[in-house]
Order: sequence, then structure tokens, then C-alpha cells
Amino acid sequence: MQDASSYYYELLYDFSQGLNLCGTTKDLYNGTVSETMARLNSELGFNTAGDTLNGHENNFLKAAKWSPDGSCLLASSNDNVLRLFEVTPNIYETDEEIELKPSSVHVRGAETIYDICWYPLMSGEDPTTCCFLSAMRGHPVQLWDAWTGEPRCAYKIIDHREQVIGPNAVTFNLDGSKIYCGYKNMVEVFDITRPGNESEKRATTPTRKSKAGQKGIISCLAFNPDRSGLYAAGSYSQSIGIYHEDNRELLHLIRGNVGGVTQVQFSPDGCYLYSVSRREDFIFCWDIRNTGEILHKMERPGQTNQRLSFDIDRSGRWLITGDQNGRILCYDLMNPNDENCSRCVLDFVGHNDCVSSVTFHPTHPLIATCSGQRKFPNYDDSANEDDTTILHTIDNTVKFWKVTGQYQWFKYEETIAEATEGMEIEERQEVSTVMKEEIVIEEIEEMNKSA
Repeated sequence: MQDASSYYYELLYDFSQGLNLCGTTKDLYNGTVSETMARLNSELGFNTAGDTLNGHENNFLKAAKWSPDGSCLLASSNDNVLRLFEVTPNIYETDEEIELKPSSVHVRGAETIYDICWYPLMSGEDPTTCCFLSAMRGHPVQLWDAWTGEPRCAYKIIDHREQVIGPNAVTFNLDGSKIYCGYKNMVEVFDITRPGNESEKRATTPTRKSKAGQKGIISCLAFNPDRSGLYAAGSYSQSIGIYHEDNRELLHLIRGNVGGVTQVQFSPDGCYLYSVSRREDFIFCWDIRNTGEILHKMERPGQTNQRLSFDIDRSGRWLITGDQNGRILCYDLMNPNDENCSRCVLDFVGHNDCVSSVTFHPTHPLIATCSGQRKFPNYDDSANEDDTTILHTIDNTVKFWKVTGQYQWFKYEETIAEATEGMEIEERQEVSTVMKEEIVIEEIEEMNKSA
């Protein structure tokens, strides 16, 4: 048995054999918002009396995020309901497709849900850590209990007119002690232990009319996993700001995105930043340690204003995403400085509609995807004026995919030596300490249990 203080393991994926569909919601959400809410009312006793403003729209899936412990998937949809899909043990044991159904825990939002985020230290063995955030239009940020679906507390953003603002982006810092919220020309920070409206406002531009700083709606946030304290803030004004959580200063402003930035994510080693924007056909890889320039870009058709989310696995080797045509694509991130490197290792049709989110399971060879987009009726000039027909395929589904992979053991000393090659002694010692903190020892026991 290896000494836990000397070894750790990583899951190595093999995409040469493609993905195998192991779970799907089928046509459960292919109806309209009103139809879905009526079913919720009958099954769970939700109070859905009256028509919703978007009741005629199809109930497409907007986003999906795995819980940090991998026990369940949190999904957001057009009916403003957050649903939890649990990972059952038999999903790994059978080759048949399992019909996915949400758990009895549902969270009903009062308005459009902009963003969701899990508590980073969440563990199913400790119910107090099982919670997640939601940001919705015109309402406070809510912290929800993942066991009961009940609200725990709220964090209010009050503007200069004494009105409550719903942030466009919300996330925790790495240790879960602070909540960062992004909205127009502002990042607002809350202490998780102090609900209410007491917060720290960090303006991203000196004044509304000023050309300095980062202007526009802060649409996405991400912290650098290297524990340097850096975080990235994407803006709908086509820029990305790099900040430090200990001060308000803008450290670096990245420009070059075609549309409003919808997602930013650091590589696990913290050296690179990946971004994607509205109406953009590429995912950009930025060098944030040296030049701040684009190292390479990966093609992903996305001529839409909808958020199409990507994900990077824990090793930093693979990036997986979906596109507006229903395709699922995986890219090899090795040799980021090589612009001519052939990176696409997987390209297949996984959905019959726009793939809005793709995400890696944190510990097992499992990938979740969700699909759908807002549909508008097409008017046929040859028909009567009152006749409207929707000529689009409807595919609003959550799917689980199995991928071939194996666990491999690594030695701390070898990994740290490779990462710190060429550094001075003091810098090498500092980096090695940080790397040891980032590698989760407890997962060794989990892997032995699942083996």
C-alpha cells in the first residue's frame, strides 16, 4: 500500500473510444414551461397557479454543474427551477441507458436565474456543507440547502436608488469564505457568515463616464486554483479583468474577445486562462503569466447569445465543450504554445439541439451535458396570419456519458520537481508547498473504496 503522504492519483481519460451514453432525461422537458410547471404542481405540490410570463416557451436547459463531491448534478432550466440529478451506483455497472429523473429536491426561482454555484467544500458526509448559490434577476443572492431545497440565507445587493439588484455572475472564493458577485461596473464581496446587505463594493471603473478600468456588466467570474489570490472577471463589454482578492486594483485588462464574455476558467496549474464569448466560434487560450496574448484558439461554432459552457478536467489535459449544432467536442491542451498543433480528439453529435453545458465529473470517468435553446415561432407567408408553426427540433435533455479512463499514481516529489525546474530555491519551496495543499489526499481512500 502506497504511503498517502508520498503519493496521489489522477484520472487519465482515453477519448479514442468516444463517449457511451449511460443516462438521459429523454423527452421529460421537451414541453413548454407551463406544461413542466403543471407536472411539478401535480407531482410535488408546487404552487404554480396562474400563467408564467414565459409559459409558452420551451423548457430548455441552461446550465449544469457537478457538486464538488460528485454525488449529484445541479441543473438550471428555462422554467426558473433548479433540479438535482443524483448519481446512482448502477450507472457505472450497466451498459444500458438509464432514464434520468430529478430528485425530490427542487428550488423554484421567482425570476430568471442568471448563475448558480456550489459551495466549494461541499461533501455529502457533512450536511452543513451541502449548499449552493443562485443569482436571479431583481432578487438577492440566495444560499440554498441541497438536502431540503429550503433557503438558508440571502445576500442583498442594494444600488444607489435603494433597489435590490440581481447579479449576473456569482461564485465563491477557493476556501468558501467569501461570495463574489458581478454586475454593471462592479464586483461586490460578501462574507458568507454575514447575510444581509453588509458587503464590500469593488468598482471596476472609477466613474460611469470614465474610460479607465473595466467597463460593462461583469458576466462571469473565476478564481485561479493556484491559490495566488488572482481572479478573472469577464465583461459583456468584450474584456477580461485580472484582479487580486486582497485589493481593488485592476492588475491586467485583456481585450480581443469578439462578443460579450460568457465564461472564463483557469487551467489547474494557474498558468493559462480560457475564455469564450457571445456569437463567437472559438475558445481562446490566454497566457496570463507572460505576454497576456492569445496562445491558441479552439473552434466551436457558437453564433448565439446563449451561454455555451465548457469545462477542463482536473489534470488540465482536456477541454470539453458543446456547440450550437448539438456536437460535443474535446480538445487536447498539451503544448499550449504550439499554434499549429492538432487538438481536436473527439467530435460527434450528442444532442439534436444546442449544447448549453458540458462538464467533467470531479472524480469518476463521467461527463454530463445538457441542451436546448429558446425557440421562436416561424411565420409561413403562405398560411393564415393567425397560424404560427415552430419548425425546429426540440431537444431539452440532460445526459450522462461514460468515458474510458484509468487511475494512475503519481509521486509528489516527481511532480513538484518537474513543475519547479529552473526556479530559485526560495521560489521552488513556495511552489512545492502550494502544490501539496492543492492535491487532495482524502481521495485516495475514495478510490480504494470504488476499486
